[in-house]
Amino acid sequence: MVFRLIGAMGHRALVLVEEVGQMGLLARRTAGQLTRMRSEPVALQMIRFGIRAIPIVCLVNLFVGMIVAVSMSEILHSFGAISRTAQIVAVSVTRELAPLMTAIVMSGFAGAAIAAEIGTMTVNEEILALEASALSPVRFLVLPRMLGVCLMMMCLTLVADVLGMFGGYVVGTAMLEIGSSTYIAINNEAVKFWDIPKGLVKAFAFGMIITLVACRQGLKAAGGALGVGRATTNAVVISIVLIIAANLCFAILFNWTLAGP
Repeated sequence: MVFRLIGAMGHRALVLVEEVGQMGLLARRTAGQLTRMRSEPVALQMIRFGIRAIPIVCLVNLFVGMIVAVSMSEILHSFGAISRTAQIVAVSVTRELAPLMTAIVMSGFAGAAIAAEIGTMTVNEEILALEASALSPVRFLVLPRMLGVCLMMMCLTLVADVLGMFGGYVVGTAMLEIGSSTYIAINNEAVKFWDIPKGLVKAFAFGMIITLVACRQGLKAAGGALGVGRATTNAVVISIVLIIAANLCFAILFNWTLAGP
């Protein structure tokens, strides 16, 4: 029983390593098509997965900012530092929560759609038809979606920063009785110059993870409608796991390695 469990874990680990390797190869093939990029397909994907995602991203990050403010208010009140709620919300939102929550939302909003689209094309042999016509599926399918999602992830993260801090502002002024001018001053003082660019770097990387996973799952889909559903589910689950793992790596890099003395 123990050996069977170890064997199953090893098999899962090998599958994961293989998937990561295949995603790396797909990323390299996509980078090789950058010189042949056209702006129209990228703009279309930016509208599909960026503009249409604004309402849900705003709503989620507004609630996240409010939750952080409410959750931290009790302990800060016990220390007599209730006004520091603004500092905690600003730092947590800009450094971690805005890019992370936006990426998780986009893994379901964009990743699932991309995996379903490409998976359907794969099982219907449309991908095979493109290759038979000497047309690269990476150029026409993967590259526009990757650039569109990555670029809009950065834009959506900026929106998420504003809405997350606004959520904390609403709680701080309406429920915690912090003065509006005091809250804004502490909030602006807490956000350092490099916090926003670091969040944008994370957002771009998360967008790449979402697209690579979704395209990879879609391109290897098989077995008709059941295979498309499986590819869509795997795309969302794997994306979320890799996004959280990447966020840990970025946290170590930014807070320890590049933090300075």
